[in-house]
Amino acid sequence: MNLREKILVYLYRNRESTLDEIVEALREDRYEIEATLRYLEKDGLVIKRNKGLIFKKVVYDLTASGFEEAKKSYESLQQKAEQLQNMIRNGQIDPTQIPEEYIDILPLLFMLSLLDMLLIGDLITFDMFSQ
Repeated sequence: MNLREKILVYLYRNRESTLDEIVEALREDRYEIEATLRYLEKDGLVIKRNKGLIFKKVVYDLTASGFEEAKKSYESLQQKAEQLQNMIRNGQIDPTQIPEEYIDILPLLFMLSLLDMLLIGDLITFDMFSQ
């Protein structure tokens, strides 16, 4: 999943988010996120606006066409989460040996509550002690 899709999915579930909120949630480079948001604005998928009377902040939200594209990406992410959970439950893979295609989206799956933390508890424990 590319950064563009990650941002759209994040905004699908977290409307009117600041740049800082997006950066913190996605754990990606701030400048790359900012550049991608500019492209998404240019493509008419995201709108940037000022919010608040006293405590002003700049927020990003989806346009109608952005919402449709984000919905498709979110549904695709849900399918990947279900596939991963099924593979772990059925013993097809060990939680410490998650395929590379899922590693990049794990933080997003957790943040969006699409992946059960208990299923990969071994991975978290393994990661904590291997460092």
